[in-house]
Amino acid sequence: MIKPVFRITLQVRLTMKNRICMTNLALLYLIALLFGCQNPESIDAYLTQQYQEGKLNGNVLVIRNSETLYEKSFGYADGSKNTLLTKDYRFNIGSVYKEFPAVAIMQLVEKGQVSVDDNIAKFLPELPEWSQKVTVKHLLQYSSGLPRIDWGSYFGQGINVTETEIMNEIKSIETLNFEPGTDYLYTNNSPILLIKIVENVTKTDFNKYVTENIFIPYNMPNTVVKDQYPYGDKSLMAIPFDSEFNEDNYRLSMSGLLFSSTASDLSNWFQQLGDFEVVSKESVEFLSQGAKAGNNIQAPLGRCDWKNDEIVEHFHHGSSGNYECVVRRFKQEEITIAILTNQKHGNVIEISEEIYEIIKKDIQR
Repeated sequence: MIKPVFRITLQVRLTMKNRICMTNLALLYLIALLFGCQNPESIDAYLTQQYQEGKLNGNVLVIRNSETLYEKSFGYADGSKNTLLTKDYRFNIGSVYKEFPAVAIMQLVEKGQVSVDDNIAKFLPELPEWSQKVTVKHLLQYSSGLPRIDWGSYFGQGINVTETEIMNEIKSIETLNFEPGTDYLYTNNSPILLIKIVENVTKTDFNKYVTENIFIPYNMPNTVVKDQYPYGDKSLMAIPFDSEFNEDNYRLSMSGLLFSSTASDLSNWFQQLGDFEVVSKESVEFLSQGAKAGNNIQAPLGRCDWKNDEIVEHFHHGSSGNYECVVRRFKQEEITIAILTNQKHGNVIEISEEIYEIIKKDIQR
């Protein structure tokens, strides 16, 4: 029979043990609420299924509250299927590159070296007379009236497209498609001319400018501007290929268009740009504005939605050949999703939406 004194001591010890257990459980529950509600296994199950069904070949990164929630590589670095992708591989980012000349221009605006209302003839006097009616703002918002570049006519003839070819084509334009500022036409001629303006104002090669004024100071160490495709240096470059694993075979020698980056670097870019570290809030707000309202009307930053003077989402999709990517930052929720692929399936937006929904559901639990 247990003596009363011992019984009391045992009960006290048991009670203390229970309290410790309850405290530990409460602590674990709190940790789960704070960090465990985002379920990377759910994201992984979804993405693995996409990969197994042949719908995903690339890198995916998900950031939540400045911490990596999920990061994984799927598939091959090139069409040979001999090398697997890793998180260190770079991908061409397609039209997302257009953010960099736009932001570079706003850096010069903030320094008083350029005004968005300047006509481009001021900086590019070699252009035809129509350049006196086209402003820097028109280039930024794709409302200049400049036509699209017919890439197919070049690639179909096996022509190696160079800056000289494109600039000669621009100089040969006699009339614009519409009066500047009256309509919208999405064209690569706009960022190409913005790049030339940056070079002429700074007296610096554009690649050098973005390296010194964007890549290095804003933590994008893996981002490069290639000088040609096919690449001379393929180190850590994801090579684009089709569903039959045939690699893209076009030829391009325009370094200002061949921005290549990693998921990590692009996540850093979207975060710092949206936190107004690269250019001011006023500049980011201006670069969020399109020429007019409507579906598929892009601003210089792709699509950057605001509400109550705050950014809700910065979204930009890009593709080039069999490269396709999308980067999305939901600023108020501190969620960034970056998907870079080198086998195009036209589904990166859909995949990013599903990832976002998985995270939202887990947060609400």
